[in-house]
Amino acid sequence: MRPLLSRVPALLLSVFLQLAPLLKVATAEASAVASPIVAVLRWIVGASAVAGSFHAVSGATGLKITPSSNGSFGVAFGARVTISSTQWGLMRSFEADGLPPGIVMSTQGVFTGKPTQGGTFTATLTGWQNSNKTGFDFQADATFTILDPEAIPPAITLAPVSLTVVEGQPAAFAVAATGNPSPTYQWTFQGSPIAGANGPQFRIVRTRPGDAGAYAVAVENRAGSVVSEQVFLTVDPAPLPPTITTQPADVTVDEGSDVSFTVVAGGTEPLTYQWTLDDKPVAGENGATLSIRAARPAQAGSYRAKVSNPAGEVLSDAVVLKVVPLASPGPVELGVPTLVGQELRFRFAVGPAARYVVESRATISSGEWKVLTEVAPAAVAGFAEITDPVSDLGRFYRVRPLP
Repeated sequence: MRPLLSRVPALLLSVFLQLAPLLKVATAEASAVASPIVAVLRWIVGASAVAGSFHAVSGATGLKITPSSNGSFGVAFGARVTISSTQWGLMRSFEADGLPPGIVMSTQGVFTGKPTQGGTFTATLTGWQNSNKTGFDFQADATFTILDPEAIPPAITLAPVSLTVVEGQPAAFAVAATGNPSPTYQWTFQGSPIAGANGPQFRIVRTRPGDAGAYAVAVENRAGSVVSEQVFLTVDPAPLPPTITTQPADVTVDEGSDVSFTVVAGGTEPLTYQWTLDDKPVAGENGATLSIRAARPAQAGSYRAKVSNPAGEVLSDAVVLKVVPLASPGPVELGVPTLVGQELRFRFAVGPAARYVVESRATISSGEWKVLTEVAPAAVAGFAEITDPVSDLGRFYRVRPLP
């Protein structure tokens, strides 16, 4: 009896050996198996899957879309796919991946639907030998062209720009774009879509530090899309309003004494100051310290400082300056003048802290009194001595206390 191996048609074995290189290795190894017949049958059965895989990879198929793979936006698309193999004939069930949006394909290979987007699309079509997607399978790529003659892809005509704001202030980005139909918008932050940000302008009512970062906007219509370049929002810290850390204090001084008030304030620089006297601005007093030289009774009153910056303002406590007037000096009595050489000398008593002016004129009853000298205040009571060159015409003198 002839071995079973000899009954395998030579042509069939040759086909499998050509289609499946793996089979050649298997038959070469079959001699090591106890039963060569079982080995050959086993590898022949396994080779069917290899053969199908070979056809799918090699693309040894015929693909045809009838009447055409071309279509138009919004127009019903009707066509059928045919996939054939010279060895296995027409495929009986189908599947598609990557079809143009709006188009679907049944398992029988029939296309239906209306394209919702124009452009060129490459879809992968798969056909099976049997009607239930079993048996040998073949794949092939098909190109679909969807025309949309009226559509114009969007173009950005005014791009958003970067912003720097102070925390708490609003911030707004804007974009302008053209296209047909009118495009839609989607703003992103750090690459992620912002919910509800779907207009040509994106606005933050009150900025926070966490809003700082990169923003962009995608503009899209059915003809295409475009994304703006990233822009950046910088949020600077909000300024701290001013606060008074050291208040000025009341002061009482004698008339003619120097006096100063000082306020110490905190807050974001720059700080500005304005001192007031009885709630009226004091001209030129715009520092942390107010200084008064030789205080007069008219400068007494209620002082306070207003400290300001962009975040607000604050008033210091009201402080009081009291100026004690100098005691009015009593009547001035001139001593008996004496002549020393060519100078006339006389003296008079002065009170403590009192000022005097010595004046002279040519006649007792008329003419202008001219200042001869001023006598500065003395620490204690005493005498002031006056000298004046002798005049041939004579001269009259008087001494007046100053306020």
